[in-house]
Amino acid sequence: MIRLEYYLRRNPTITASSYRERWEQDLKSVWSELALALDCSSARAQLALDNHPATTAMQAARGGQMETPFDLVVEFWWLTEAQAIEALETRQGVEQIASLVQQQESWLDRAASPAWMAMEFPQVNPTPETLIAEAGKGINKIQFPLRALSHLDEQAVRQYWLQEHGPIIRHFAPHSGILRYVQVHYLNHALNARLENALGFATRPYLGHAEVWSGPSSANEAERREASAAAVTDESTFIDFTQSTLYLAEEQRLK
Repeated sequence: MIRLEYYLRRNPTITASSYRERWEQDLKSVWSELALALDCSSARAQLALDNHPATTAMQAARGGQMETPFDLVVEFWWLTEAQAIEALETRQGVEQIASLVQQQESWLDRAASPAWMAMEFPQVNPTPETLIAEAGKGINKIQFPLRALSHLDEQAVRQYWLQEHGPIIRHFAPHSGILRYVQVHYLNHALNARLENALGFATRPYLGHAEVWSGPSSANEAERREASAAAVTDESTFIDFTQSTLYLAEEQRLK
């Protein structure tokens, strides 16, 4: 699967509650219409859970100096690269997204809202892939856009993240209550330049993001602590926590 990831920050003059209210009233429906126009196989929105104690605890475990969570992530999926190019380039999907963003500009901080093409690598993955952390479902969703430590080679970090870190998370998944864990890697693609020019962001994209769905765990407290410590310890070897963020989010279906 190939994705378009669009990480959005609200205008600093708008409160989180006001933005969420506006999203539910009319912004969500407009993005859903766009998802249909782009003929993607699926589309979702991720809304940060404002000031959630679990977010505070997870960030504190990683030094407490992480970036502020994004307010919204909009994600579009296509089964193949050809389908994504058809939607975003041939049918001018990039321009459609830019037009929509321009209409919502009073609510958004465009310069701080990066977008990029990505490819997903499931690590813990039930089938069918329908798990979603909607409100009231009892499933937690962690969104973790990350950047690598600056002294490390990017390609080497990608390989380590996929081949070394992924198995660590899989190993401890039963103790962590992990139901699904997916790595979503930034994809070096010609469409990225078009997205940057059209959307007008001035912040660099991330190496990618990790996403984790979790539920109740039968593990005891010691086992849960061991799993958490193993994840954080290994993350610290390749992730620049000060240039990354980690937070709980609620998912909503757009298509």
